[in-house]
Amino acid sequence: MYLGPRPRRRTPRLTILLLLSILAATLVVHYIATYRPHWANPFEPTPTPTWPASYYLAAGEGYYGEGQLDEAIAAYQRAAAMLPEEPAVHIRLAQLLILRERSAEALAAARRAVLLSPRNAQAVAIFCRALDWEGLYAEALDACECAVELDERYAEAYAYLSEVYADLGNWTAARNYAQQAVERNYQSLDAHRNQGYAYELQGRYSKAVEAYENALRLHPRLVPLYLSAARNYRAVGRYKEAIDRLERAIRIEPNNSKPYDQLGWTYYLKGDVNRAVQYLEQATEINPEDAQAWGHLGLVHYVTQHYEDAIPALQRAIQLFQREYLTRARRLSIWTQDTHYDPPRPVEVMRGEFEPLYRTGVTALTAQLHPLSTERKAILRSGETCGDVLAARLGQSMPINQTVLSDATPSPPPGSETPEPANPLLGSKGEATLHLQDGRLQVMLHALPPAPAQPYKVQLLMWPGKTLDVGELQPDASGNAALVFNFQDVYPAPVEYYYTLGFSYVHLDQCSKGVPWLEISLKIDSTATNPAWQGLAECAEKGAAGSSTSSAGTP
Repeated sequence: MYLGPRPRRRTPRLTILLLLSILAATLVVHYIATYRPHWANPFEPTPTPTWPASYYLAAGEGYYGEGQLDEAIAAYQRAAAMLPEEPAVHIRLAQLLILRERSAEALAAARRAVLLSPRNAQAVAIFCRALDWEGLYAEALDACECAVELDERYAEAYAYLSEVYADLGNWTAARNYAQQAVERNYQSLDAHRNQGYAYELQGRYSKAVEAYENALRLHPRLVPLYLSAARNYRAVGRYKEAIDRLERAIRIEPNNSKPYDQLGWTYYLKGDVNRAVQYLEQATEINPEDAQAWGHLGLVHYVTQHYEDAIPALQRAIQLFQREYLTRARRLSIWTQDTHYDPPRPVEVMRGEFEPLYRTGVTALTAQLHPLSTERKAILRSGETCGDVLAARLGQSMPINQTVLSDATPSPPPGSETPEPANPLLGSKGEATLHLQDGRLQVMLHALPPAPAQPYKVQLLMWPGKTLDVGELQPDASGNAALVFNFQDVYPAPVEYYYTLGFSYVHLDQCSKGVPWLEISLKIDSTATNPAWQGLAECAEKGAAGSSTSSAGTP
């Protein structure tokens, strides 16, 4: 008995249609599952969609907002590769790279932006800042003043100008320009950050804290700002606030070793050595290449008289600092005498840029050497800006095959150019290789004409803005020339690392191992305040006592 309506009996026709539908669906599913287009390779993964540049730009800004700087940089690098002629992308990339202290890469991106858009105040300003971070202060001043000239309302131009003057020790100018930046745009993060930087270098740490906290209100997830604020809180003995800022930085970037290192050092200064060791060891685990973390760990072990632990930590720190010093190589230049002047003057005829090192596992840096353009504009056409002049200089200072000039850069009128002799090295080429393991620099040149007066001089530009004379070159009959330079007696680690390592051995009664480190520290600082003198005296006394004992025991 049915409690509802009687079900309808399916007719044979409906049953057949239903079976046909099921069969058709099965065939379609099988076709979709087994079909391969004629262009597909069954042994390779299927093609993935190519995202537009706008996707990477948006992703980069999203990462930046979250304080994920490495991811933001990677996104903007993808966008820059897709939009190589867009100056705004290179400007933003340079800004992000500077926040990560990758100043060599930032300078390359900023240079590209200026060449593409020489009248853009933002491009010229970030170029100024990259130059400043590279230690090229005179060039940075010119660029920042040009940025101000291009746009007097652009606050960051004043902020970066303040940063340059702070690095030069001109506190009055640094404070004035920082204040002008803040007044022009109170919402400018760089204006507040550089105001804090100017106060910090002057030793006015409380004022620096205020400025850095203002910057943090504008971007509360930017780890470099937390590090700066914590550093200044620590300088005035406010360890609680310093620890709080560093813990926030760790929550934002848990895989960044710097907050752990600074937190451990803060606990050490506070007197809590157990927590200091804990966080310093975490820093070295997160980044085994963090030289400063190893150095801090070694110093803490020494102070707590754990000399056996101090020795490997300090040795590791010194090793990393020495390797890091070699990675400061930026540019190799070949110079000769220009005999068209009386008296002859030096002129740069070849140059090669070392690729910035930001990857681990690299054992050598290379630079391809190319001749430079010798053309110049002696008379400028009316209407040209300082940015046009800057871009023209950049174009001349780049290897000929790398020169990129903006179409917007006006050229001088016909007949206004001063004739310039052609570079006799136009057909020359070469390569410089810096081996990071043994500190050996090799320079090889080909098709090099004889030097007109004196041998070619080879110079190496090292960060920050240091120039080293590494030797001279004289080509053979075939035009080939070679040079080998060894970085001997290079001790870039802080001097206290060397004499503390030496004292660690001395306290373990191993003067034979400690004295060489004490002597190295005296090569760096031979003043009477260096504690190494005391260590050498102690070892001398121990040696004399040992000799006396040995003599007394001799029959």
